[in-house]
Amino acid sequence: MKLPTPILLALAVNAVNAGAAEWRGLLDIRAVDSDAGRSFLDSGLAKTRYDENSPRLSIGQAVLRGDADLSDSISGTLELSADQQHRGVVDVREAFLTWSPVPDGAWKTRVRAGFFFAPTSVEIDYDSVGWVPKHTISSSAINSWIGEELRTNGVEWSARRLGRYSGAPYDVGVLAAVYTGNDPTGTLLAWRGWSISDRIAGRFESAKLADLPVYRPPSGILLKQWREIHPFREIDGKLGYYVGANMNFGTRLELAALHYDNLTDPRVVKDGQYGWRTRFDHISAVWRPYGQWELAMQSMRGDTLMGWNGVGLDFQSWFALASHPLGPGTAALRYDRFSTSEHDILPSDPNNETGYGVALAYDWPLAGNLSLMTEALLVRSDRSARVLIGEPQVQKERSLTISLRWRF
Repeated sequence: MKLPTPILLALAVNAVNAGAAEWRGLLDIRAVDSDAGRSFLDSGLAKTRYDENSPRLSIGQAVLRGDADLSDSISGTLELSADQQHRGVVDVREAFLTWSPVPDGAWKTRVRAGFFFAPTSVEIDYDSVGWVPKHTISSSAINSWIGEELRTNGVEWSARRLGRYSGAPYDVGVLAAVYTGNDPTGTLLAWRGWSISDRIAGRFESAKLADLPVYRPPSGILLKQWREIHPFREIDGKLGYYVGANMNFGTRLELAALHYDNLTDPRVVKDGQYGWRTRFDHISAVWRPYGQWELAMQSMRGDTLMGWNGVGLDFQSWFALASHPLGPGTAALRYDRFSTSEHDILPSDPNNETGYGVALAYDWPLAGNLSLMTEALLVRSDRSARVLIGEPQVQKERSLTISLRWRF
């Protein structure tokens, strides 16, 4: 919490006093029909945001983003969000300062400091508002997890070498970051598993876990663990890091890789939350072969550990997405695979799972800044821990969502 506070104050003072902020927003009204079991937002172990008891009509999200130029090379960004399922009325999604000095040669550098998303997604339009997918309503399993449990609360440096300066047909970039917080990262993957959703956690939000016996009073083995977790909390006082590289061949092919490690001490417990040592490797590619086709792929593999191997887990997921204009809009098809595999000393706390998801979406621009997006989603998953809270081990969830979006 220490880094965002002065940044928020600087942004607010600049916007009010200088009047230099550019404000943009997103309002997303949803109509949903779902047959899913109890959602993870209602302490269940289903994979989707909406279930059969969710309101048929709701506010999917409301986002307000302000960007302000504080000098010729320094800018500030503040993004606030709210929705009907949020714990609290308004929360901070991102708040950071960016230093972009004028390039002197082929290399272009940038430094960001504050609370922000790491560049880990090929689904998201980073120039838009809200960190929402470009072609679907739900995010892939990978980016659903990132939206809920990962945020950089620190400093990120990146540099890009522009190929046109040397006659090369490609641009190449590198990045590195250090951050605090994200010590509980891995809790949701272990005790809730993957999800396929567009639910994005705010800076001060907590998430409620299912009522599993492993931390249920009075006989649970891990009674120091609360059911409420704070994903971005600092527990052990150590910095985490990530490093990455990327390469672009014009707009035809984009490649990226990233290694992430929060370096958390898994033996530390603080304020009802264990530290989780979580690390992963991530690769992605976007290919535009011809015409207006766009093919995107993203893959992640990693592991997480809590305590003296009290909970140990390998996790992996990948997805492929294809999109193309169709009629007045754009059609997209995404296929997900995800799994977790435990290797710990608590057989009474099963955390294995396997599953897949298929999303078919269509984005139809309307008049002005309005658009209408529809998505049919199917998720099938097998998770043995569900029987511990009276749910079927194997679940198949289907939903149809219509999203009316106003960008302003």
